[in-house]
Amino acid sequence: MNTQTQHKPDLYQEITDRIIKCLEEGTVPWLKPWHNPECSLALPRNAVSGRLYSGVNILLLWVASAEHGYKQSKWITAMAANKLGGHVRKDEKATTVVNYNPIDREKCDDEGNPILDEDGNPEMEHFAVLKRHPLFNIEQCEGLPSSMYEAVPAKNTEADTVPYALFAEIRQMIKGMDLEVKVIPSSRAFYRPSEDKVVMPEMKQFDSEARFYGTLLHEMTHATGHQKRLNREGVASGKAKFGNKIYAFEELIAEMGGAFVCAHLGFNEVPQNAAYIESWIKVLKEDKRAIFRASGFARNACEYMMDALNVQQQYEKHFAEAA
Repeated sequence: MNTQTQHKPDLYQEITDRIIKCLEEGTVPWLKPWHNPECSLALPRNAVSGRLYSGVNILLLWVASAEHGYKQSKWITAMAANKLGGHVRKDEKATTVVNYNPIDREKCDDEGNPILDEDGNPEMEHFAVLKRHPLFNIEQCEGLPSSMYEAVPAKNTEADTVPYALFAEIRQMIKGMDLEVKVIPSSRAFYRPSEDKVVMPEMKQFDSEARFYGTLLHEMTHATGHQKRLNREGVASGKAKFGNKIYAFEELIAEMGGAFVCAHLGFNEVPQNAAYIESWIKVLKEDKRAIFRASGFARNACEYMMDALNVQQQYEKHFAEAA
């Protein structure tokens, strides 16, 4: 008889531990690409399909890019690389991301009998199974088509200057969200849910234009949680108080969501709130699924903001053409 207990790897815990390790070392996963000028700021995407990765997978791939200095934002499986006539170089290590496989099945009682609804039909339960998915950056490969590699943009020597086009997009996003933004002399930036209003210090109070707009996008991410938008607990419930778990969780969402939006817009400045790191570590240590939920909410917030931008752009385009 084998007395050794076989422990099934806990992927939730493994990923959570990876994020916690970064935080304990004083580095924030969603800020790593901005702290390492050698790696790409772009959102990671599948090298074959072009599909963008989302949620916690963005964090995992950004961390790997920053640690290894990858300049390419495209990722591929070993099998896909082989199909394209290339291969992963010997001794290269894969980066683990996760796939959610949705499953529908009949609900059963403790004896295994199907549970029926009022009409006599089997009740169904819906859940997802988390599966490991190893990826390699295309810089870890050889023999791939040269067209797969993108030119690495030159460093922006005026990183603190926000291009006019980017300013226009942020303004359109604000309009699309139907959000009030008030710029006044202030000691802090914040979002006030009761008035659905973002209050920002004047631009001259910031070190640069980039920091002003990076902070603004962070506060706008909070605003996506208003009850008339995504109705997120940390904003809509009124239960978030400085120092409690709900407050810390909402800040975690806004930090990641803001970083995702910055990457979508090609922005070069993401604000950081090192004061929250301890509370985030506590939240993650108490719940191995917290980072998955937070990154999911952050993805939704980012998608909401980008949709608001696109809708407003289409409206303005239509209005201009009709004029």
